Amino acid sequence: MIQKKIFLYISSLVVMMLISISVIVYFYFFQTMREKEMDSAVRYSNGTKQSVELILSFMNKTVSSISRNANVIHALSGASYLGAEEEENSRTVVNSLIYNLVSVHEYIRKIEIIGNRENGAYFSTVFDDVEGRIGERNAEIEAMLKNCYKDAAEAYYFLCVNDKVISFVVPIFQPQSGYRIGFLVIDINRSYLEEIVATTTGGADEKVLIVTAENETVLSYPYTANLSEIIVQYPQLLDMNQTRINGKIFGKESIIVSDSISYSNWRIVRMIDTAKINTSMNQLGQIGLFALLFFLIVSFLASYRLSINFTTPIIELNRKIKQFEKGDMDTRIEITRTDELGQLSNSFNKMVVKLDSLLKTAIEQEQKKSEMEFQLLQSQINPHFLYNTLDSIRWLAVIQNVENIGHMTTSLIQLLKYSISHKGRVVTLEEEINMIKNYITIQKYRYGDIFEVVYDIEDEAWECCVLNLILQPLVENAIYHGMESKEEGGLIRIEAHVRNGVLLEISVIDNGAGMDEKEWKSGAGKDKKMHTGIGLKNVEERIKLYFGEPYGLRIRSVSGKGTEMTIVLPKKYREQV
Repeated sequence: MIQKKIFLYISSLVVMMLISISVIVYFYFFQTMREKEMDSAVRYSNGTKQSVELILSFMNKTVSSISRNANVIHALSGASYLGAEEEENSRTVVNSLIYNLVSVHEYIRKIEIIGNRENGAYFSTVFDDVEGRIGERNAEIEAMLKNCYKDAAEAYYFLCVNDKVISFVVPIFQPQSGYRIGFLVIDINRSYLEEIVATTTGGADEKVLIVTAENETVLSYPYTANLSEIIVQYPQLLDMNQTRINGKIFGKESIIVSDSISYSNWRIVRMIDTAKINTSMNQLGQIGLFALLFFLIVSFLASYRLSINFTTPIIELNRKIKQFEKGDMDTRIEITRTDELGQLSNSFNKMVVKLDSLLKTAIEQEQKKSEMEFQLLQSQINPHFLYNTLDSIRWLAVIQNVENIGHMTTSLIQLLKYSISHKGRVVTLEEEINMIKNYITIQKYRYGDIFEVVYDIEDEAWECCVLNLILQPLVENAIYHGMESKEEGGLIRIEAHVRNGVLLEISVIDNGAGMDEKEWKSGAGKDKKMHTGIGLKNVEERIKLYFGEPYGLRIRSVSGKGTEMTIVLPKKYREQV
């Protein structure tokens, strides 16, 4: 039975601990790991944003540099050259600048520099027939700019999104007058941006949408997916601050993150399918579940082995105890271990040996006791013979009219009856006081009228229980040590009071010679023969043995003034003893 209980206790404890640890690990480790995986996916997708921003940043610097180029401003302002050679050299410098940019940066499709005047300067990296219609081209650009993003900086630019290109348009101004003298237009291939998005996304698990603030799609990935409805479904994605929400894209749980793209009014929206992350987490969860099952099996086996290891000696001890209960005093436990269980087995062996010895001793003592009781039974005639003899003397004294002898004999008979019949018993204070009165009657015949006895007993104290013959040594001490040296005027007060409802205090006070400390601590006084074996020390010991250490005898004595002896007992009645 105990083996099963210990096995169940240990197993339950281990199971609860493992389950608690598993829950903590799942909610802390796995959920934290899930968040980190998602953050990692978001950081990885930030590569798309950074690549697009890098191109726009370069274009911002490029258009700013070209629009401030002195040769470009000179050509567009219509200022005269010193000669044809200077004009040709200036045009060559401008053409080289724009052609070099196109050749170095493959994402630039076309660069145009257009003057305001109908017959103004025109530069382009692509041959077309614009030179004959510069005014018309200016009008086209101005119309296009109405639907374009305008940068808020002082040297502003326009960012326009078209079907195949994304155009940076910068007005070019005459530095002295501030008058616009033309436009710089740089077209970027949208296909190049689409390739950047395709190479920097996380594959099929991620979708990317770049839109303007007006929800105009710049580009999307995959190209075949219609992602424009995402903004309609989650309009908060167009907020200027970075936004992250959990939602469903095409019925799949996804993390949707939107952020602004610098140098534009564009927002990049990344949609990351969480299925792959959930799959990874589920795989880790399965591994964790198998690990939990493995540890549970190991813990059950360990618990079973541990329960056997602990309970086997206990079961053996229980079997030996039952043999011992049946009276087999020769039973012993074979000790095979040195731990507490081994010590317990060793203690059991010692206990059996000791009990065997004590039992044999008790049997011998019981035999001796029986013999003594038989002898005591034979001697019981002696007290009855003594009572009968004293009673005959009392009646003889009555017949002879010697009343004092009759009274003394009656008191002696009552005193002997009390001493013999109540020996070893608890009595009421009233019974003890009656015994003391018989004792004092006998002593008064010896000492005459040299002392008087006064009783001050509280009503509540009469029925309280005391040990029999507990006051006689105190009164005897008061007479022998206090009154013996007096000729008259001796006083002995016997008082009993209940203190605080729980204590009974009985005092014997005399105005006699008093005792020094050595005398009353010896318990015998000047003449040990006077006490017949029952002294003050015996009173103290009897009280403590019967009622406990808090109770006992207090003595205050001043040589030449008297002695006060107080017995302190618990307030108890017969039904409480």
